[in-house]
Amino acid sequence: MARSGAIIVACSVLLSGCASIFEGTTQQISVNTTPAGARCTFWKNGALIGDIAATPGSVRIRKSKDDLFIVCDKPGYASATYVNKSGLAMATIANVLTAGLAWAVDSSRGADNKYQGEVTMALAPSAVPTPIERPFAPAPAAAPETVAQPRPALAPPAPPPPVPAASPAAGQQLECAATDGSRIRVSGSACPAGWAVAR
Repeated sequence: MARSGAIIVACSVLLSGCASIFEGTTQQISVNTTPAGARCTFWKNGALIGDIAATPGSVRIRKSKDDLFIVCDKPGYASATYVNKSGLAMATIANVLTAGLAWAVDSSRGADNKYQGEVTMALAPSAVPTPIERPFAPAPAAAPETVAQPRPALAPPAPPPPVPAASPAAGQQLECAATDGSRIRVSGSACPAGWAVAR
């Protein structure tokens, strides 16, 4: 008890803030995400002040009264943001209890503030579905081109059947000759055996 009182008196006399002595003006913040492997950036008043390439990881930042915004991104997941609010450090409470003799020094250095040291964030799967790769399917073969075939030439019309010679009219006489020179006339279209049509 006497030792604590001596420290408080020393802080008050030297005007060198107690929070600055015990906790410093910077703080290391660790971030874990589910799933792991997310990139997290640290923002304060719209300015980038820190970066974790892949979680889990940690970064050291300067303490201040301003809230700290931690933004984590991972392909296939929606972006997540965590607001790490600035709060009073335990040593600052001791300053207040001792009438705030060293508070002015702590406040000017940012040592009277403290952030949550370990942050855990869960990333939700992205609402946009990832396209599924389909196996390559060859394009259907094109139907062979149909080439118009020329029409065969029309065959010339068949000649009309020969008209049979008109048979001799009834009663027509035919002259026939024998080998000895004899001649006869017969009715009909043919000579009798041994006779030939006379020339």
